[in-house]
Amino acid sequence: MPIMVPAPQQLEIDSDASWELLLRVVNSNELKRSLRLRELLLYLGKRSLKSNVASIREQEIGAAVFGRPEDYDTGIDNIVRVNVSELRKRLAHYFQEEGAGEPIILEIPRGGYFPVFLSRPVEKDSKTQEHDPAPEPVTNVHVPDPKGTVEHETSSASLPKDVARQRTGRALSWGLGIALLLAISVSAFLYWQNHALRLQLQPWHADSNRAAFWSQFFASGQEVDIVTADTSYAIAEDLLQRPISLDDYLDYKYKSDVNLPGITPQTRDALHLVLDRNTGSVGDFEAAERIMGLDAYSPALKLASARSYTPQSIKDNNVILIGGRASNPWVELYKDRTNFSIEYDPLLHRSYVLNRSPAEGEQHIYEIVQDHDKAYSVIAFVPNFSNHRYALIIAGTDSQGTRAAGEFIASSEGLAAIRQRLPADRYPYFEVLLSSSRLEGTTLHTVIQTSRGYAH
Repeated sequence: MPIMVPAPQQLEIDSDASWELLLRVVNSNELKRSLRLRELLLYLGKRSLKSNVASIREQEIGAAVFGRPEDYDTGIDNIVRVNVSELRKRLAHYFQEEGAGEPIILEIPRGGYFPVFLSRPVEKDSKTQEHDPAPEPVTNVHVPDPKGTVEHETSSASLPKDVARQRTGRALSWGLGIALLLAISVSAFLYWQNHALRLQLQPWHADSNRAAFWSQFFASGQEVDIVTADTSYAIAEDLLQRPISLDDYLDYKYKSDVNLPGITPQTRDALHLVLDRNTGSVGDFEAAERIMGLDAYSPALKLASARSYTPQSIKDNNVILIGGRASNPWVELYKDRTNFSIEYDPLLHRSYVLNRSPAEGEQHIYEIVQDHDKAYSVIAFVPNFSNHRYALIIAGTDSQGTRAAGEFIASSEGLAAIRQRLPADRYPYFEVLLSSSRLEGTTLHTVIQTSRGYAH
């Protein structure tokens, strides 16, 4: 006859045992490669075990786990339903394979998001179950006393039973204590392991300074585009000795300038060579690398070049622009939203910082004339062109200045220095002008020269 498998029973299950099961599932082979599903299961499990709630709303999960606004439209955005559906499949597979011996199972019933912990019944062959005789009840057996003193016999027989009972109780207490200690140790280790894994995959969680600022990009659930500069564009401006507008850059109209009157054959040949290439600077790529390292495994983080980027992307996504307007024409879109900007004089071949509205004690122009062991750079955090989108501009007077700015905004120390200048519960929109000292190409020290803060 077939083996009969009873359905799981929802019985009174110890919360500690349920929590230990949850941690085992979170750290199982089934989920270890999916950080988002692990976070989802941990959140649902904590809400089930640690709070007195009977249900969990979809919007609540979307905001807490996937960074959605608290009032987002779940009819349009189905990210919670998709991930919970995948999580149900992973749970079922875990309890069939790796967790086949678990005495408790975890399920998320369809139609809701509230996880339940169920006692797994012991499987038993139906034939054996049908013919096994029921155990006979244990009854007290009267043994006659040879001397006829039944009371005396009962009294003398009770002593070894009491001693055995006490010893059994002590052994059981010791066993439970050791088991509890082991459970606490395992739980602490698994928590530490999960925390260490998250910091390894997402270093922006490592401290409060980086978490407070970078969560606006990485915890939003929206795409983040890092757009590196096109140094061929800057070289073309040098050869033409005039700026090239963003419109001309997008339509490639500047390529027709090679045929303008007054362009020498040597310049024309050089322009053809330059405009056929899409190049970037080492400092720009190093700045981009520092930022990508904050959330290296996120599928939402994309790297693009200025030449291949599109207006639709800059409208729809969070964007981080690397380089000044001379090499990254997309910066031109934010000219009216910023006070500090990296400008370039194609006649003098020199970059400088323009301070459009100098405050008392500030300069209108910051430039490096003779001291090649110093550089200026600008970081601007401003709103993008759509609601709940952000733009970050990182640019220097040279490649090493851009790299120094990238290191500054990616570091806890740099963000702490910005926060001291702009006290607020969260980071407001801001701009900072940095100056960096260096030795043989290595940045030694970067400080804030001046700053601006704006309402969020």
